[in-house]
Amino acid sequence: MKKAKLSLRETIMLLFLVVLLIGVSYYMGFYTPLQNELASIASQSADCDSQITTSMAKISRMNEMQEELDQIFARPEEEITEIAPYDNKEVVLNQLYGILSRTSEYSLNFTDPDVQKDGTVRRNISMSFHCTSYEAAKDVIRDLTDSQWRCLVSNLAITSNEGNMMESGVTVTVTITFFESTKLS
Repeated sequence: MKKAKLSLRETIMLLFLVVLLIGVSYYMGFYTPLQNELASIASQSADCDSQITTSMAKISRMNEMQEELDQIFARPEEEITEIAPYDNKEVVLNQLYGILSRTSEYSLNFTDPDVQKDGTVRRNISMSFHCTSYEAAKDVIRDLTDSQWRCLVSNLAITSNEGNMMESGVTVTVTITFFESTKLS
């Protein structure tokens, strides 16, 4: 049997195919899975960073809330507001009428009480009132927040009526949430 000799050109072509086969095998078997794994790890790292940021924000907020509670409990006994028993609306209305009597005009809008599972009741009152000055409006807001009954002031907006020829002073819009408890009645 006669041994076939490969020409130089055939040898170069075979070497090229072997190198190409090794390169494709490396790319498909090692490089691509490695890149996919690195991308997956980077995504997991980003998720962990996001969770850490969220947890840090929660911890910060919890620390702020704890500081607020510490400040509340550090107050003298006479400054701590109490939670009213459920259906305290007549007492609250009398208090509001007394405070708002110093304004030139006011309007109140009541929503249905929101009873929580723990027995806490939130009674929201949206109001607007007109005062002759910013100081008078500030005094009314202070009286509302310093009332006997626990409440939360939100959505506060004070608008100056300087450009209005018919009326001067300020108009205040605010939402106040009074807290009550069904467990105290």
